[in-house]
Amino acid sequence: MKTALLTAVGSASAGIVIERLHALGIRVVGCDIYPQAWNVASGEVDVFFQAVRASEADAYVRQMEEAVRRERADVLIPLTDVEVDALCAHKARFAALGCTLCVPDEPCARLCRDKQAMAALLAREGACRVIPTRSPYGWEPAAADYPLMLKPLHGRSSQGQVVVRTPQAYHAALDARGDYITQPYLPGDIYTVDVARDRFGHVQALARHELLRTSNGLGTAVRVLPGHPLEAVCARVAACAGVVGVVNMEFIVDGDASWFLEVNPRFSGGVGFSVLAGVDFPALNLLCHAGEAIGPRAGVREMTLARRACPVITEE
Repeated sequence: MKTALLTAVGSASAGIVIERLHALGIRVVGCDIYPQAWNVASGEVDVFFQAVRASEADAYVRQMEEAVRRERADVLIPLTDVEVDALCAHKARFAALGCTLCVPDEPCARLCRDKQAMAALLAREGACRVIPTRSPYGWEPAAADYPLMLKPLHGRSSQGQVVVRTPQAYHAALDARGDYITQPYLPGDIYTVDVARDRFGHVQALARHELLRTSNGLGTAVRVLPGHPLEAVCARVAACAGVVGVVNMEFIVDGDASWFLEVNPRFSGGVGFSVLAGVDFPALNLLCHAGEAIGPRAGVREMTLARRACPVITEE
């Protein structure tokens, strides 16, 4: 039986990934920075341990190496951006232990996490419509430039984003942190696309309209839209970035116009919507990182899905 080491099992995507790995006959070892009783998915893995924070990169990588050796893990699947950041440079290190690290190669992962560099690449290649992106430091916007969106250069989800409508708000935001990029603020709806791409360039993608989202960008009600034009756009973006594996991409859509927002080099928090709709992205991720080809997508119907939360006893 193969073993998968899954990180951040308290994250939104963990439950469905654990479920699908078990359905594939894979033993799942999970870890999280919080105790096992603090989230339901931690109790659904076969083995659990508490992890150090991935922001403590050296200690984190050593702990994952020790867990791979101890549990004889065949694959290591990080579920959050900060873990991808810590691990992506060490694929060869884990391969030497007989473990496949299921993240994009380091150049691709770093590119995905750099909003300014990614926007510049896609604009240069003409892959999609990109929001003009620049550094705000040393730049004074004209009155006509407002409102503006400020985003952390290497931000995750929607954390740290702020819309500024006045020079006072603009300078207050810049004084608060030194890693922003700025873009024109565009109204519209958020569309998320789960994307799998293998090393041969085959792509499966599934778009959804985020009808309701939390403040940090987690979809709670969505409309799945198989065959949406954004799926073809995502294939071009993935090719430009050199993606191999599963990522998720976000766009802002206003009528017939869409603008690229970002690529997240890991499962989306709402990947369970795609799985329920009929596309098994956890299985596709394993195929991609095993160097195998993924086939065409099976039939998926347009549908609306919503997230349900219910309390579960985890410890007495």
